[in-house]
Amino acid sequence: MHASTAVADVGVRLRAAQYVRMSTDHQQYSPENQKTAIAAYARDHDIDIVETYEDDGRSGVTLRNRPALMKLLKDVLDRTRPFDAVLVYDISRWGRFQDVDESAYHEYLCRQAGVKVIYCAEPFANDGSPTSNIIKTIKRAMAGEFSRELSEKVFLGQSRHVEHGFWQGSPPGYGLRRMLVDANRQPKGCLRFAEHKSIQTDHVVLVPGPPNEVALVREIFHWYVDDKLGIYRIAARLNAFGLYNAYGRPWSNATIHELLRNEKYVGNMVWNRCSQKLHGTYVRNPPSHWLRADGAFESIVDPQIFNAAQTRLRRYQSEVDTPELLASISRLLHETGHLSVCAIKNRLDIPGKSRARHRIASLETLYRNVGYFPAFDIAYVDHRILAKETMAQQVSGLIGQLEQSGHHVEHNAKLSMLCINHELRIKVSVTLGHKESTLQPYAVATKSQRYPADLVLVGYFPRPRLSLECFYLLPEGVLEDRFETTLCHSRVPGVDGFRMQDLSALLTLCARTTIEALHEFPDDNEYR
Repeated sequence: MHASTAVADVGVRLRAAQYVRMSTDHQQYSPENQKTAIAAYARDHDIDIVETYEDDGRSGVTLRNRPALMKLLKDVLDRTRPFDAVLVYDISRWGRFQDVDESAYHEYLCRQAGVKVIYCAEPFANDGSPTSNIIKTIKRAMAGEFSRELSEKVFLGQSRHVEHGFWQGSPPGYGLRRMLVDANRQPKGCLRFAEHKSIQTDHVVLVPGPPNEVALVREIFHWYVDDKLGIYRIAARLNAFGLYNAYGRPWSNATIHELLRNEKYVGNMVWNRCSQKLHGTYVRNPPSHWLRADGAFESIVDPQIFNAAQTRLRRYQSEVDTPELLASISRLLHETGHLSVCAIKNRLDIPGKSRARHRIASLETLYRNVGYFPAFDIAYVDHRILAKETMAQQVSGLIGQLEQSGHHVEHNAKLSMLCINHELRIKVSVTLGHKESTLQPYAVATKSQRYPADLVLVGYFPRPRLSLECFYLLPEGVLEDRFETTLCHSRVPGVDGFRMQDLSALLTLCARTTIEALHEFPDDNEYR
């Protein structure tokens, strides 16, 4: 049943854009079916469809990864737009936002710009009446609840798989491989990088990798436990030998530390340490929420050696009680009169400082617990730390894709610089959203003064939501010298052209084409 809405005056055909969003339901909500239903509605109501906005991303929980809807919302603000209405199949296609006000806000922007949003398959007229507003609110809540319930069902399914010892998600790590097995746990072959199972009844388990990798993993534990080598020296030794980690990159302190502490090397699977539900922020879950499957697969490290490594790791991390940690930081505050991240790190007599932020949740909470209230926005410091961690994960994935495509990548994490193929220098940075009174949120980017770059890759994190919204890939010449460049559509329209929802454009930019010499090229003498 369609909405009976008077959309145009007699004799005047309304020009409209249609918005289509992909769905996991391949029948009812397939793009083709949506377009067919919208076309039928337009034909019955004398509407001409002049533009199509189609999102391939299946998630409707946020605007992220929905470039078509973002472009639509931008175009409706343009007075030269060729349409005055937007046709959407139903409310769920507009989005399954967890906050119903977010969905209403996007429709409000369209209405304020003179663009009407019409839900073709809904049994009510979107005419602004109290009845339609109540029904829309209920349906928006139902659409968001559907995603929440689906997320819970997926989590429960993954939890059951973990209990049965089936590997979930992340890469296996150095010295291990992912083995595809059928419903009877019969091996079907190892999965390569970026390969996934295609049959629903199949599962993935971890198995020992190549003998040389297994031997190296055991040697690393031997160096750490028996030879008492530190993590830094182990990484330096491996790099001096010309050996690379599972991603084909040099070893770092972080990769060695993760290898030494990960229980998968003794056959145990620990899942749900961190989570990100419904595209929200990453959350570090308490141990009570972790899911374990001990002895899920074959061990490649002796449990006694592994336990000895954990004992040494805990000793150097100084896992002390929170009250003792707070007492040490309080003494530092009493002695110096102020606190900072660097001051805490440089103080040798503070135990457990390397794990302080993870155990006390935030720097703001830590300062408040010891009675320190700085004049600056301490929450901004916490937000920036989290933003840098998220951006580091994005850069790590980018490096993996570049190297998988045959590119040479040098990464200086300390300087946040990438050098691709010995020629393209990219400075990586993050920027947090700000607000000025009632103006739109904005952010700023700065030019690197000490280490010039060809491009500046900026990850934009709006506050207070603090999730990665988009990227800016800016030529350094666009940024002002010694000044901050504002990244805001209303202030610097030219910068918006460098905005990206993902890093695929950067991969395309780095792509190379082999130029082959022409066999029948004329004699050079003819051109001299």
